[in-house]
Amino acid sequence: MLSRGTVGMLVILGSAFIGGTAFFFVWDHEHQVFSGLSPQNPSPDQAFYAELPATSTQATDTIAATSTGKSIDLPIVVYHIVRPSYPSDSAAVRAIALTPETFAAEMQHLKAGGYHVVRFSDLEAYFKDGTALPSKPIILSFDDGWGDQFVYAFPILEKYHYPATFFVFTNAIGRRGFLSWSDLHRMLAAGMTVGDHTRSHPYLTHITDQAVLWDEIYGSKQTLEKRLGVPVNEIAYPFGMYDPAIVALVKKAGYLSARGDYWSGNRQTADKLYALSAINAPTTTASFESRFP
Repeated sequence: MLSRGTVGMLVILGSAFIGGTAFFFVWDHEHQVFSGLSPQNPSPDQAFYAELPATSTQATDTIAATSTGKSIDLPIVVYHIVRPSYPSDSAAVRAIALTPETFAAEMQHLKAGGYHVVRFSDLEAYFKDGTALPSKPIILSFDDGWGDQFVYAFPILEKYHYPATFFVFTNAIGRRGFLSWSDLHRMLAAGMTVGDHTRSHPYLTHITDQAVLWDEIYGSKQTLEKRLGVPVNEIAYPFGMYDPAIVALVKKAGYLSARGDYWSGNRQTADKLYALSAINAPTTTASFESRFP
């Protein structure tokens, strides 16, 4: 049986059990099709997320909403894989994977640098009600619901008392290598937030059947809320892909904000609350420290 750490080397978009064997699915960008990978051959050929540059935030005692409450410097960091590295790791995995030691060092750097980890709900309240935020605010988020996030990242977040949002796609929950419902309940009890990452992690912009699209956006939200017993108010678009019609459905479904995967700066604006800019986490301590002075 594969351990969570072993399966954690995959960049997986979905999984299924066929004939008693777990198969994992990745997206072929060139041919626009899914391909299945068995646990015996788990290495993906392509990276699905690229590291992008970031800028620094400015330190003040507190950040009150401006007279219009329309914008704020607040980086949103996206993590994917946190687990020990393996010699067999592909370049695709290395581009988005951090060792637990590196992740811990990044969290320590935030503490030493005077950053304050806040939630998406804090940003929503800032724009809606003008609620003040602490100095140097930053949001930490995790994508895809890898089981390694619970094993390695969650204890470090608890140590620093940092709240983070875990965006999960519901088809993967409970599958081998992914978070279980028990894991999610445990993290919620510890102060973490669970966000939606759709039903099956598709390119939403490629779905033409409106019933399927609505189930990906709203049906997954219903599943999470029913199983977890809490509101799910945030969604992260798979691959950061969306269009105006998708944003309209996200609003209709009752989400209060939505996060993309494409970085356009640390400046978050009220008119882009459903297209929040995010940066993939630097995978080395040095690069993290340079991007977040």
